[in-house]
Amino acid sequence: MSIDFFSRLPLHGETKHLPGDGRNRGDWHALGPGQSTGALSDISPGDDFGYIDYLAQVAKATEINGFGGVLMVNGASGEEPWTVCSLLARETRRLRFVTAFQPFHFSPYAAVQMAATYQRASGNRLVWNIINGGSEVVQRQVGDFVPHDERYARATEFMDVVRGYWSNPDFHYEGRFYRAQGGGLKGPLAKAALPLICTAGSSEAAREFGAKHADYYLMRAERPHEVAELIADVRRRARQWGREDAIRFGLSIDVIARETDEEARAEARRFFEEAKERGAARAAAAHAGLRSARKLGYENEFQREADKERGYDEFFIHPNVWAGFGYIGIPPGCALVGSYQDVVARIREYQGVGIELFFLAGYPHLEEAYRIGEHILPHFRAERAAAGAHRPGDPLPLAANG
Repeated sequence: MSIDFFSRLPLHGETKHLPGDGRNRGDWHALGPGQSTGALSDISPGDDFGYIDYLAQVAKATEINGFGGVLMVNGASGEEPWTVCSLLARETRRLRFVTAFQPFHFSPYAAVQMAATYQRASGNRLVWNIINGGSEVVQRQVGDFVPHDERYARATEFMDVVRGYWSNPDFHYEGRFYRAQGGGLKGPLAKAALPLICTAGSSEAAREFGAKHADYYLMRAERPHEVAELIADVRRRARQWGREDAIRFGLSIDVIARETDEEARAEARRFFEEAKERGAARAAAAHAGLRSARKLGYENEFQREADKERGYDEFFIHPNVWAGFGYIGIPPGCALVGSYQDVVARIREYQGVGIELFFLAGYPHLEEAYRIGEHILPHFRAERAAAGAHRPGDPLPLAANG
């Protein structure tokens, strides 16, 4: 089984989710003027070095260290990912950019035209992550009042129309959410490759959407046997579309890796204790009430004992798999914690149950890109294959760097 590694760009600020951490780059810190370190922490428009420049440093570091791409999460309070990946395409050579967006953000044709232009300019380095929102409250805040399952029905039509426009210069469609009468890509735009399609979400509607349209179905980390069960379910659903062997699976998990297990655990403990001191666990619990996405198995277990005082080590749900980040409000919630050898072993364990694309990152993102690139990724060099290399009919993908 092949394997590829992507990382993440912190569009909400480098230390946004680390309470009290002054290692700031840009203007996303919450400590106030003069209370944090880092380049231009009190940035104003027009400064010579801004937060996008820092993101460019992270993007270059991930490319230098052999990652195949970077994920950009779309949050209502963060930088807009499509804009960021457009700015950074010219700062990098091979790195692929996973831009998350919701179908209600664009019309299908606008998305097609924008993507085709980006593909031509970047050498087909755009990846789409189609999301549909995990909080009804946040959806209404940004102007989308369509109920959860209806959003996935809309997304299914959106992708049907996208594929129609992309492959047919005279496309016609009559649906519940979208209509088309004769449009489609023409001329040079028609030569661009449709972006790889990723999606996530564990609801019934999300699984059905992923089964029909995703090249990669993305998951947050759970215990390996739970990940395997979800893979089997989505693959079974993909069978009805003739896609059982076409769909692949990705996992998002942070990394705290050091020379020894003791050093890694000490760093995890530092994150945990500093966050607890500043009430991060209470804030995370309050924010969890806004989320409508399905809770993972370990989240349900912790919720049943919500009043219990827990130490950082009680959040190890599997060897080297630590859910303490989720408890203190740091997404995606789980981290691989241990020596370099142990982290490599856990990656292989997840690979063994069907994961082929790993999204790995740590804090701070710049420094940890080098740590992961120097100590983790080289162990997989012989197995690396660029994500999406299996897709029939597409141009040959760019080789993974490293």
